[in-house]
Amino acid sequence: MLNRTSKLAACAAFVAFAACQSGEVAGPGLGDDAVSASEAAAISGFLVNNAFSSWDLGGIGGGGSSVLAGTPIAIDYAVNASAGCPLGGELAVAGSITGSIDDQTFAGSLSLNVETAASNCGFLHEETQFTLNTNPDLVLSGGFSFDQGELVGQAVFTYVGAVEWASDDGRSGSCIYDVSVTASESGSLVESGTVCGQSL
Repeated sequence: MLNRTSKLAACAAFVAFAACQSGEVAGPGLGDDAVSASEAAAISGFLVNNAFSSWDLGGIGGGGSSVLAGTPIAIDYAVNASAGCPLGGELAVAGSITGSIDDQTFAGSLSLNVETAASNCGFLHEETQFTLNTNPDLVLSGGFSFDQGELVGQAVFTYVGAVEWASDDGRSGSCIYDVSVTASESGSLVESGTVCGQSL
């Protein structure tokens, strides 16, 4: 059961990042304080992929050594991890996943509130080195309900914050994240908001 719970939590989190993962970020024209479309997508992709790689949901779950079937299991899992970046600095995630799940029906709900913080985090995109600092940190929040492991109703998430970036060719600026994603039982995904100044 805990393994299925872990997968549900991870999938829910990934839904919130769909705008950064699946949609193209049509970046503004390249200038002294701007990133290209591919650079904006690279910044978003790097943060999303590396933030999730540091999550460890294997221990999610509640209850004791003996759990009766049909008994709601309280979920209160702290997310707290950090990792070094390829070219120095650090990327950290902290927050919580809370809710409850029925051990027999797999019905329940989960809420996420997780912050991603970049501190002088360096990575290479093509031949350009970028250094990232979040200010404020990127906050993923939202929740959803499910039954038999399937989504019930809508899953609604927001992803807000800003990333201050600097490149080794002398450019610098700020990528603002203000994203809302709604997923439905039918599998449809509605994205709205902006990433790096571009509408989704």
